[in-house]
Amino acid sequence: MLFAVAFLAGAGTLEDMDLRSNVEASIRGSAETANLHLKVGVVDGVVIPQGVVRNLNQADDVVELASKIKGVTAVDRSGMRLEYSGPSDEAIADGVARTIFEVPKYASSSIRVAAAAGVVTLTGTIKNAAWRTELHRICGGIDGVQGVSDLLETPETPPDRIQKALDAVFGPRVLPRFPGKVSATAEGGTVTLEGRVPRLYDRDVAGRHAWGINGVRRVDNRLELGSGTVIRVIDP
Repeated sequence: MLFAVAFLAGAGTLEDMDLRSNVEASIRGSAETANLHLKVGVVDGVVIPQGVVRNLNQADDVVELASKIKGVTAVDRSGMRLEYSGPSDEAIADGVARTIFEVPKYASSSIRVAAAAGVVTLTGTIKNAAWRTELHRICGGIDGVQGVSDLLETPETPPDRIQKALDAVFGPRVLPRFPGKVSATAEGGTVTLEGRVPRLYDRDVAGRHAWGINGVRRVDNRLELGSGTVIRVIDP
């Protein structure tokens, strides 16, 4: 695999080579990732970083930095590995739970934490769906966490209120405008996002906005790149 990525890093179209240079510069220019020694390959717009990262949050930072580069259609994060194997699943779950409940607003919540093969699963109910992002970052900062499965539930919310919250982000009169042109509709707890955005990062942010609304049970993210290129999603 090391050989394959090293080969890819030196090959590809001129556009891929430009993307690789921009991604490498972005990784070096961020305080959170400047100390990493990753090999970066790009094939048909898909960024392939490979090497050691400190924790899940640092891997997420690399993915986010790459996704902000216009022209990147996907990030394959499977080549990034944790620096340490980490503690047992029981110790990981205990560490995550302890850190979460040290935050006052989560202390009275019904969040439950489990871990298997380094993947943390969060269940229970939270008062505010916007907490999801912070909870993911808390989990990602714990040694040994390799992934997060968010099965948290949020308060039931009428579709018209979900739609109103979506319009407050993606509506045509909202300032500043969300990048690109996004149509967001809500039906039965499912949000559908359609349209085009300039970057992969904008697609991800749109999805996070939708997941940050109470009552949303599923997000169908159909957004494409501004060029009309279908965005390929590579699961971690």
